[in-house]
Amino acid sequence: MRDVVPVPGQIGRALLAGLACGVLALACGAPYWRHHLAAALLTFVVSVAYGAAGGLFLGAGDQRRRAGELLLLGAVAASVAWVAAWNTGIWPLVSLYTQIASFVVTGAGVLCYPSMRRAERWWVATACVALFGGEFAVELVSRPEWNGFAPDVVWSGFLADRALYDQVLPVVIGAQLAMAGWYLVLLVRRARRLSALDRPAAWPVLLATGVAVGSAVLALLDGDVWTDLEALLSFYFFINITSLAIPLAVLSGGLRERWREVDAPHRVVRMTSATSSVATVRDALAAALRDPRLRLLFWVPAERGYVDRRGQVVADPFAADGRWLIEARVDERQPLALVELDDNLQLRKPMVDAVLRAGSQALLTAQLQAVATAQLKQVLAAQARVEERETAERRRLEQDLRDGAQRQLVALASRLDGLEGLPEPARSVAASCHAEVLGTISDLEALARGLHPSVLRTDGLGAALDEVAARLGLAVQFSVDAGRTPPAVEAAAYFALCEGLTNVAKYAPGARVRIEVTEADGWLHGTVADNGSGGARVVPGGGLAGIDARIRALHGRTVVESEAGTGTRLRVSLPCG
Repeated sequence: MRDVVPVPGQIGRALLAGLACGVLALACGAPYWRHHLAAALLTFVVSVAYGAAGGLFLGAGDQRRRAGELLLLGAVAASVAWVAAWNTGIWPLVSLYTQIASFVVTGAGVLCYPSMRRAERWWVATACVALFGGEFAVELVSRPEWNGFAPDVVWSGFLADRALYDQVLPVVIGAQLAMAGWYLVLLVRRARRLSALDRPAAWPVLLATGVAVGSAVLALLDGDVWTDLEALLSFYFFINITSLAIPLAVLSGGLRERWREVDAPHRVVRMTSATSSVATVRDALAAALRDPRLRLLFWVPAERGYVDRRGQVVADPFAADGRWLIEARVDERQPLALVELDDNLQLRKPMVDAVLRAGSQALLTAQLQAVATAQLKQVLAAQARVEERETAERRRLEQDLRDGAQRQLVALASRLDGLEGLPEPARSVAASCHAEVLGTISDLEALARGLHPSVLRTDGLGAALDEVAARLGLAVQFSVDAGRTPPAVEAAAYFALCEGLTNVAKYAPGARVRIEVTEADGWLHGTVADNGSGGARVVPGGGLAGIDARIRALHGRTVVESEAGTGTRLRVSLPCG
């Protein structure tokens, strides 16, 4: 894994490249600069800025290196274009073609960051044909003096014809304007699809490029540019000045990006130094990589798979359309975590590697927490399954009692009640048996209701609790604002609140009692509160401890508040999902 290049060395190389371009521009345009010293100074500044902008990206270990190479090549071509000022030999032709090359290459460099798409490659190819071909066509049908150069310069002019020249020139100008318009459309499309990662640095560059292209279009409409050397050199200077914002934007954005790349690993360390919880590590990586949608999955060896931050096993962790998945590992054999990132970060692999390496210790700590959470989830899930089986068994026993013993006792009571004409001793025994059978039926009915009351199943929690309060002889104020919930949740809440009512009947029978049941944000909350003497405690093996275990088995919470002299408040909360 490569280290991030230190910022000072990178800046030094960029400045060296910029100074080389500036000196080259002064040397190539020396005859012109003798009479335009201010223009020479400004051109030197622009050339240095362009060269430095390209040189800054040369040290990048990602796709920006290609953009830097193209920008630097464009800066060199623009500097060489000033040889037109010599107006002798082959230099005018070199100037025209290198100026076109600077347009195409610089434009490609802007489109290449962070990556170039098919439509943009088509523009580059078409621009090469249209601009170079158009310039060659003008050269072929003209003489050098018609273009503002000395008659004795190197020039092809094999088909020189003034009338033909006057027809070809507007076509070539139109082609150049069309290429400029197409380029502006590409800039707008690129600006609209930039990711959050690239937007801060790329938008200023695109805006500056758009302004420069628009200015060049306006300058091309001046016919003297095509027929007068002084006008051509002024056009070069005008283009340089109006495009100065491009390298400045590239330099500004590039320096910010380089600083961010250097700082990103340190930022992860700073954010996770105090705590390395799953949430903290995830937030630290998301902030360092500027990806708010970043997702972390942790490897659990016992599951042979990945779990999310809540400890839930992820069935298909590698299903992430349009996202980049990268595995962080302790070693070659043992995965640590799976990081889901913005796909554009593949263009910044050295930075991603540095950030993950800096956060490896925090990731290891967070993985241990995720493993513990997953194991706790398994225990709670097993308890929940036990609770569901117990609830189902209670319902089965209730049904068996009603359909079996209770029905037989009812039939026996009917037969005893129908006995007539018995002698007195037998009549008394039959009446006594009849009364005992009715009492047994009543006891079975109460037992069946205690196992799983039918009113809970048919009418809900409020009606079932009201029946319990009446049976216990308590004056209870009810406030029930909840719909029907899953049977296991409803049963757990019912038995928990029944335990609270039973404790009131046992230890504070004369107290005022209030029951509140609410449902909010996917949770069912139930409270039993009284104004008795208080002092209730959760004792291992006691009723409240059993209620707490049952509630926790369903991933719920139990709170008991019972200070002496202030009454008792039992509150249970259960997730409905």
